[in-house]
Amino acid sequence: MIHLIPQKALEALHHATALYTVEPVCDTLLERIGWPSVSGKLIDPSAGDGMFLLCAIAKLNLEIDDLDTLSRVRGWEIYPPAVESGRERIAQHLISRGWTIGYARIGARQVLSQGDFLLEGPTEPEYRFVAGNPPYLRFGRLPDAFKDLYAASLCEASRGDLQHAFLMRCSQVMTENGVIGFVTSDRWLLNSTAANLRAKLGARVGIEHLSRLDAQTSFYRPKDRRKGSPPRIHPVEVVLRPAASSRIALTDHPVSPDGEMADPEGGGQLADIATIRLAPWLGPANIFVVDQKTARRLPPEHLIPAVDTDDVDPRTDALSAPRRFAIKTDRHTTPPEAITEHLASEMHRMPKRGIRKTGWLPPEKVFDDLSRPALLIPRIARKVRAIRLPPGILPINHNLYVVQARPDVTLEQIEAILLSDSTHDWLMRNAPRLENGYYDLRSNLIRRIPATI
Repeated sequence: MIHLIPQKALEALHHATALYTVEPVCDTLLERIGWPSVSGKLIDPSAGDGMFLLCAIAKLNLEIDDLDTLSRVRGWEIYPPAVESGRERIAQHLISRGWTIGYARIGARQVLSQGDFLLEGPTEPEYRFVAGNPPYLRFGRLPDAFKDLYAASLCEASRGDLQHAFLMRCSQVMTENGVIGFVTSDRWLLNSTAANLRAKLGARVGIEHLSRLDAQTSFYRPKDRRKGSPPRIHPVEVVLRPAASSRIALTDHPVSPDGEMADPEGGGQLADIATIRLAPWLGPANIFVVDQKTARRLPPEHLIPAVDTDDVDPRTDALSAPRRFAIKTDRHTTPPEAITEHLASEMHRMPKRGIRKTGWLPPEKVFDDLSRPALLIPRIARKVRAIRLPPGILPINHNLYVVQARPDVTLEQIEAILLSDSTHDWLMRNAPRLENGYYDLRSNLIRRIPATI
């Protein structure tokens, strides 16, 4: 199958996913899964240049030229130069343990196969141990040649990210008493887009161990990065065992690598007392969101003052006077000529994802009711921020918009919950991490904040 993939696509895939695990992390994870204290074979489905395989072989009690015992270890790798490098280091390790050169090279080829594990690898439950560092790459960023192959062969739950596909396939090749020890990105545990994957995996496996790793010290050859800089992921080590014997059940709910904060008595959530909505994205500047100069040429009854995070003082979280206006139009009513002319002259700048069949409609619906005071929560932040919004002000660009959901709860009470130390601690444990200490504060996460009044 690999011979059908253009070399350019293989190079692009390797460039995007070549992120290898250092020896101490491999050793620790192999110890966590109990290799090789009991019988059974081990597989690394994405071996790279063979570090996990080398560490696994080093733990075996091998006689000289003992190909039978060596057959307990197997790896797959798609990128030919990495296969060559991995085989060479395995052969050199065996030679250092007294193996003859010929048998060492035969053994290295026996251990590490060249091919696509997802399309050509095993499909039956024959491995008691699965260990490795599967690639992290969203399906949309795959080279087209791989998209075409995987779209036809991977189940829906596997197609969000390459690590989803590897997790699913490895749960299928693991024996009933088996164990998986992986270094992964944390996003499959936290993201709502991986809910289906977690539920599907949960039918087979659960979590025995989960902890964070240091991105700066856990990898070498980081992908697309300057030498010595950490990769753009937040890695964890995770050990999965059959669901019946696991410590933490996998469901469609997110799982925090940092440990869940206990909910307060009663188990209430912020969604019980507040409505949390995602503010609309209206496209590039000066199409549906216009500056004051453009606004003066348009009918005021079709304009709504709009704000983004750059309208907020970062020191005081005070909101400045709106400098922009969103154009509000209706599906059933053609807007005035001034608006249609403005949109016609600017719509060529709208990305494809923002173009609607009805030319005067924005990419996402503008809120109908802005009559109440509200809170603006920036989506990307180092901590929770709650900015007071007067009535009639529209937040934009996928920040969060919070209003009261019950008459017996005030906006001040909601604000106090959002800014409390307990909420901060809970969110830092459960929010997806970004770079430089920032977190992704999504609407579903904010709704789950423990809250009782």
